[in-house]
Amino acid sequence: MRVMSLVKIGLLAAAVALPSAAFAKSKAAPPPGSCAFGKTYIATNTFCSFDCNPATQWCSQQLCVNGVMTPVLPCYGTFCTTKCGG
Repeated sequence: MRVMSLVKIGLLAAAVALPSAAFAKSKAAPPPGSCAFGKTYIATNTFCSFDCNPATQWCSQQLCVNGVMTPVLPCYGTFCTTKCGG
């Protein structure tokens, strides 16, 4: 009876430990000098668009400079860069 209890406790501990270890491995370190934007990283010296308004087709632009997002001039429609989060 005690052996079965110990086996159950061991299985429960393994079930809790495995997903957290897999999550820690899947989360890669960000590239040096990159900027965090939501759940993604933007490479340093890269422009990206955010806060896009579908009605006016205007977006805000920002530049990642050594880990700091710096706002720059807005853009219109097809002249905008890739969206920051996607």
